[in-house]
Amino acid sequence: MAILLKECSYLVQSPTQVERNIDVLIEGSCITSIGRNLPHPQDCEIIDARNHVVIPGLINAHTHLYQNMMKGISEGIELVPWCNQVLFPSIDAMRKAIGRNGRVLPNLWTTLSAIEMIRGGVTSCINMDTIFPEIIDAWEKIGFRGVLAYTLANKWVPAELRASESAMKQQIEDFIARYHHPEGLTTVFPSPSTLFLCTDDFLQWASRLAKEHNLGMQTHIAETKGEVEEMLAETGRTPVEQLDYLGMLYDGFSAVHCVHLTPHDIDLLAASGAQMVHCPKSNMKLADGIAPLVEIRKKGIPVALATDGSASNDLQDMWEEMRAAVLLTRVANNNAAALLPRDAFDMATVQAARAAHLDAGQIQPGKLADIAVIDIHAPHLQPFHDQDIFNMLVFCTKSSDIRHTIINGELVMKDRRITKVDENAILQEAAALDVEHMAGRQVFLNSVSS
Repeated sequence: MAILLKECSYLVQSPTQVERNIDVLIEGSCITSIGRNLPHPQDCEIIDARNHVVIPGLINAHTHLYQNMMKGISEGIELVPWCNQVLFPSIDAMRKAIGRNGRVLPNLWTTLSAIEMIRGGVTSCINMDTIFPEIIDAWEKIGFRGVLAYTLANKWVPAELRASESAMKQQIEDFIARYHHPEGLTTVFPSPSTLFLCTDDFLQWASRLAKEHNLGMQTHIAETKGEVEEMLAETGRTPVEQLDYLGMLYDGFSAVHCVHLTPHDIDLLAASGAQMVHCPKSNMKLADGIAPLVEIRKKGIPVALATDGSASNDLQDMWEEMRAAVLLTRVANNNAAALLPRDAFDMATVQAARAAHLDAGQIQPGKLADIAVIDIHAPHLQPFHDQDIFNMLVFCTKSSDIRHTIINGELVMKDRRITKVDENAILQEAAALDVEHMAGRQVFLNSVSS
């Protein structure tokens, strides 16, 4: 069914184009026209968008949805001990729970996360996760657009928590053949978790696979100072230099975190056409450091924005992430103009769409109809100063202000109600789980008290 967004008080078509009192017509999965008094099909669903801001759906350019089961379980611990004491025990506990209860858990963590994101106007994410068909099934059932970035690792991770290298290769090739549908809701990336978790030949195999199938590829890079020091000691090269040495830098590659970069690293990324994905809240929670965002952007490197997983952020809230990006960059550079709200909005829409290889992130005819509609009646949005609408959006808007969310031309949330699944039933299912055991809370508490 066609959808007409009627008389949008503000239509944010892109970070550089805002229109007033205008209509948007959606037919099928795409935006078909923008204008005033648009003709539309008789059976068109009309959404009154007066006193609303209509924006491109936000895109979370890097997360780990399985970590939805690990919210609030750790604090005061840095990345490597966090992996050993929190992440790996939690994954093991969830793996055993999946073994006991079938594949209920992947469906549940995916659906919960999708509901959280849809409620916040997020229409897509890149999910670095394991391969479970239930993840794809959950996305398709709720109507969420997802990129499954299959996490690859063939060393350091405990052997019982990963498949063999040959099995991973076969699994991802099979998964691409079955679930990579650029014309639909789901796509697939190969995603080596990080350089120190993979052998060089495995990394190069994954890179060849991505290029042969015209896929994106995503890897954690230079997240911690220790990671950089260890790579230098082992190879004589920084992680970015190692990527270049292995021939992995290309315009479809996105490097997540990039906290500890040298000037030469930044030059290599700029020359390659690769992209950075910035996760400011996660970097702050784990005390990883502050990415040199100003220097990166000065070199013309595209920067997308992301939450990272809920174990190192706790929320899949892109409004908080935009604010964090602006404020952290300003205080790091002692410059109140170091990053503008408009820049952060661009990182969460246009640049995030680029990282996800989606024809979205802007409201233009022919683009995918992934759209969020913001109700501006709330007290924290009044008075609504529109001299620079991005100031109001980034500094004042909350996830709870999203009234409608449209994905692939479908209203997946209408008037704050999730339309395609029973949200209350999902929440009851989650509440019934032995979450503390499954998320490894007791394992973590025991480890930090010993």
